[in-house]
Formats: sequence, C-alpha cells, structure tokens
Amino acid sequence: HHFWEHHYPKVAIFLGAITVLFYLAVLGDTHSVIHSLAEYLSFIALVASLFVASGGILIKVDRKATPLLNIVLLLFGSVIANVIGTTGASMVLIRPFIKINKDRIKPYHIIFFIFSVSNIGGALTPIGDPPLFLGFLRGVEFFWVIGHVWYIWAPTLLVLMGIFYIIDSRNNDGAETTTEYSGKISFKGWKNVG
Repeated sequence: HHFWEHHYPKVAIFLGAITVLFYLAVLGDTHSVIHSLAEYLSFIALVASLFVASGGILIKVDRKATPLLNIVLLLFGSVIANVIGTTGASMVLIRPFIKINKDRIKPYHIIFFIFSVSNIGGALTPIGDPPLFLGFLRGVEFFWVIGHVWYIWAPTLLVLMGIFYIIDSRNNDGAETTTEYSGKISFKGWKNVG
C-alpha cells in the first residue's frame, strides 16, 4: 500500500515506457505512438481547461439541508457534468454540498455525490466523460451518446436519487439547530462561465 502511494508516478512511467519501447523497437510502429500521444494531450487539455475554469466558480447556498435540496443539487450537478465535465461539476458543487450539510454530513453524502455528479452525471456527452471524449476523437458523433443513452441515464439517476432520499430522510443529525437561513444562492465567477 505505502509502496504504491510513494512510487505510483515512477511505476506508471516505467510501464508506459515498456509499452512505447515495444511499439517502437519490436513493432516499428511510430504512427500509433504519435497518434496516442496526440489523443492523450487533447484529453489532458480538455480536463485541464475544465478544471481551471470551474476552479474559479464559487456557489454559496444559504439554506437548510433537506433531502429534497440535496437531491436538487445532485441532479443539477449530474446535468451540468455533461457541459463542464465530471471534474468541473464536482469542483463547483462539492463545497456548497458539504457546507449545506455541515451539521449532518455522513459518508453516504459524499458517496452519492461521487456516484451521481462525478460518475453517472457526465455520461451523455464527450465533455462529461473521458472515454466518450476518446470516442469523439475517433469519429463518434458528439450527440450520438445523448440519443442512445439518455433513456438509460435518466432512470439510473432517478433510482439512485430515490435510494438517496430514503437514506437521507433517516438522517436526523442537525435537525435541532437554531441557525437562521437567508435562503440566498450566490454565484461568483461569471468570467469563468464564458
């Protein structure tokens, strides 16, 4: 466990170098290596740009945590993950999600956030999901996935939200707080949206 934590980059580079050397020395195939490098750099450019843009967005929600409000945030995050990527949506919404639930946060809150916003959410567009982006780079039409997957994506998300609602409704931690809420939602970082 500790070896992997400390040496992961070295091991990854070593294994990648073995593959590259095999393609170059044994197969004599420079085209595949250069093509894979171009795809990798395109992917990293997309993820980095979404990461930077979403890192400058701050959303504050001053409302009492309820299962319904949590579901609204999770569904909103799942939808925008298709536009700003799962990494971007996760960065934008994890802070307000945790802050809203600060008096009643449990591990299941984070687990369901990861399931809905960070994973399932971005499954409709190449921007939202790295494997779909690689498919797009190889010629799959941009909107093909939406047309062929939305009817699987939506019920999956709704079932997940139903399970979350049942679990979150049983969480009474923080129910007795006397904190007053303004009900305001503030948004900073409009420059990063465009």
